Amino acid sequence: MRGFVLLAGVGAALFAVGAVIVWWRIPLDRRDGLELLGLWLAAGYFLLLALPTLIIGLVNRWLPLGAGFGVASLALATDTLWPWIPW
Repeated sequence: MRGFVLLAGVGAALFAVGAVIVWWRIPLDRRDGLELLGLWLAAGYFLLLALPTLIIGLVNRWLPLGAGFGVASLALATDTLWPWIPW
């Protein structure tokens, strides 16, 4: 279970970093301030789901709670990414 929690935490952290990279690549002439909402959501996602999952996996305590955080973070990430995956 520890492996799943760690992998879910790493996957969630990579998703949050990917969201920040997408924000960073928005051209300056297309920025109007509303794109910061995505940056705030990515930061909240990282702080509320990805970071606790990683910490719980590294500490190796409360693994069922960490698995719940991992499932929630992966569910949100795949729900966001599903339309963009080329099938």
